Formats: sequence, C-alpha cells, structure tokens
Amino acid sequence: MELFEKLIYLDRDFISAMYETKMGYSPETKITKTEGLNASARIPLISAGVSSVESKSYAISTIGMLKELEDKVNEYPNFLDKKYCFGHPSIICWVNGILCINKTKVTRSRSIMNITGELIPNQESYKDKLIAEEYYFSLKANDSKFTLLPTSDYFSSGVSTFQELANTVVSSLELPVKALIRVYSAQTIFEEWLSVPMVIFDQEIPT
Repeated sequence: MELFEKLIYLDRDFISAMYETKMGYSPETKITKTEGLNASARIPLISAGVSSVESKSYAISTIGMLKELEDKVNEYPNFLDKKYCFGHPSIICWVNGILCINKTKVTRSRSIMNITGELIPNQESYKDKLIAEEYYFSLKANDSKFTLLPTSDYFSSGVSTFQELANTVVSSLELPVKALIRVYSAQTIFEEWLSVPMVIFDQEIPT
C-alpha cells in the first residue's frame, strides 16, 4: 500500500514542525493579532480579548513532508510499558495495537430513608439516573491501554465520524494500527494512559 492509502491520522502541526527542524526549512510566516468583542472595554496593560494567529506557507504538502521524513519518524522507539511510570516526562513512541471506541457513563443513584435509617421500598429511589455519556477513541496494545485525545480535523476523511456515530450506526470498531503517540504521565480511572496521536497507519495483520 502507498503511504497515503494506509494513513488514518496525521498531526499537521507535528509533522510540519518536524520538517522545519529536521530538513532546515523556513516557511513564510505571518502573525495576525485579533481582538475580541470586549477589547475596547479592557483595562490598560491587560491584554484580555487579544489573541495572535500564526499562519505558515509551505511549498510541500504535509503528506509530502511525511514521505520525506518517513525514515526519521520510524526512528522513534516502541513504547515499553514496564519502563514508563508516573512522574516521567512525556514520551513520543510507536505502538502496534487495536484502535477502538470505548464508552464511559456517569450515573447517580438516590435512596429514601425514614427517620430510623431504614430504606423505604420505592422503586424509583433505586434507579440509576444517567448524568453523562461519552464515547472516545482508545488504543489497546498487549497489556497497555491508551485513551487517545485526537484533533478531529487530522483524521483521514470520514474517520472522525466513527466516534460521533458510536452506538447508533457504528456498533463496534476494531482497526489494527501502527500509531505514533505522545504518552503523558496521566491515566484515566480505567488505568489507560492519556495520549495524543501524531501519526496513525492502518496495519495489515500477518497471516
């Protein structure tokens, strides 16, 4: 398969920054300052409501950058679960695993008691009330699990909608992938490492 055919996700900011650094390329840069609606009412010396936007112009596409940097990108190490623990700095590494969609939900229960502390048998009192429900991408690799924090625009066309359609149109998802991710020293309540994807490739399973 060609590189573009197996590409599922590409962080354009990451690959362009790497291209500038590794290839010594200096893009045409323009910084624009914008002011919010409350800018005219702000107190002097306080810049609330003002933001800067940096735009860069390259003579090559991000997929072209990835192709030129393929060997350098592959130099990143594989994730070693037993050697990474809390308190360590973040690490950029490769993971081979299964990309899937997980669901988490928050419920709240209510019980009614009388003055003696005994539960009153009211069926409505014991029902769990759904407070919130969230679907998210995760990556499973042997004994390691990662909760992914992606940017929707960086997915290949249509892939980001898998998450939006979870539990309606999409009932399950298991994609074998090779992913370059940045792992942070933080875990979910499900003991999954919080990670930001840089590059995700579709990967064929050896037969």
